[in-house]
Amino acid sequence: MVLSEKLKNNKYLVLTLLFALLNMAAIFLIFGFQLRGDSQSWIDLIHWFSGQGNEVSPIRIIRPLGPLIAVPFEFLGAGAGLIVQNIIFYLLCAFLMFKITELIYHDRKQAFLASLFFVASPTIIQYGLSYLVDTGAWFFNLLSIFLTLLYFYPVKSDKVGAEQFNRVKNKDERLVILNGFLSGMGVLMKENGGLGVLFFGMMILFSKEFGIRDKISKIIRFGVFFVIPIAIVQILAFKYFHFTYLDLYAAGGAATRGSSLSLIYLEYLGQFIGVLGILWIFFFIGLWRELLEKNKERLKIYLALTPPSLSFVFWSIEAGSRLLFIFAPLGILLATRGIVFLADKLGKKRGALMITSVFLMVLILNYAFSWINPRYQFVEIIAKFLGVL
Repeated sequence: MVLSEKLKNNKYLVLTLLFALLNMAAIFLIFGFQLRGDSQSWIDLIHWFSGQGNEVSPIRIIRPLGPLIAVPFEFLGAGAGLIVQNIIFYLLCAFLMFKITELIYHDRKQAFLASLFFVASPTIIQYGLSYLVDTGAWFFNLLSIFLTLLYFYPVKSDKVGAEQFNRVKNKDERLVILNGFLSGMGVLMKENGGLGVLFFGMMILFSKEFGIRDKISKIIRFGVFFVIPIAIVQILAFKYFHFTYLDLYAAGGAATRGSSLSLIYLEYLGQFIGVLGILWIFFFIGLWRELLEKNKERLKIYLALTPPSLSFVFWSIEAGSRLLFIFAPLGILLATRGIVFLADKLGKKRGALMITSVFLMVLILNYAFSWINPRYQFVEIIAKFLGVL
């Protein structure tokens, strides 16, 4: 009886995870276990950690977490641990996207919709369950966002509406330390896994609950535990490989300088549009509603999310949807806000029909794009046509 009540009370979360499983099955059935351009270098690092390889790329050694987690599963096949961990991180991302949306809007239907759009995005379909480590980085970023929101709004109540936020005077300071350490671990998966540090810092700076001393103290505590795991790996990488993040960024800049700048900008634009696709329509509707309603807490959250979500513009490497996908949580939050607003205006039946139609359209287009995009480089074709190459 207790179990049935819990399932009933959490039916939208259960449906979220069920859809994630079905979507995962569809990805494997249609696309198989996908090897990407940099997959082999991650597999080589797994072999090196297993004592089976003699050479390893120093660029990978400073991001060791994914291959280290994969080592125990190597008996399943070369690099199989990457698939295993990505399945786990993928499901956890669905869960976290649900919880983040629920914490902000207190609307489980919107949380359900946000999670569906996240796990069924073209980037997830193409790369999320491949022999890569990006899903782990997205997970750590979402986890840090969730822990930050949990720190500021820790009390959950079904009576709290979308216009209200729970507050408690005595916050759990252990979340600051835990969040900092896990965000630092995210960097060891991939650099964008640690962007939660920006969100936490911005939320602290925007907060009126703390004085200047408290703000500095919390940021320092977060920062110390954020740096610890990164510093350990950096020291070891420099000692044995004479390679650090500074060398990585120098290499990235050299790679960018060797490419057509116009093509890079065109790729950024195309890939950025592809992060949300047709959801951009609802994104601007959601943004308009938020600006119109002027809910200070939600606006503060969105302002704090903006710097990490747009951080890709500062990276000195060529564009890629995996890099730009860091914008997805912010984009999907506002897009679902727009969809829910329109659905409410249409009424219960027509609103449900609209949501279902939009979701099916997005799902079909995302799978179609994922099928076509790897086979036809439209950006290069357009660039050649425009004469920028």
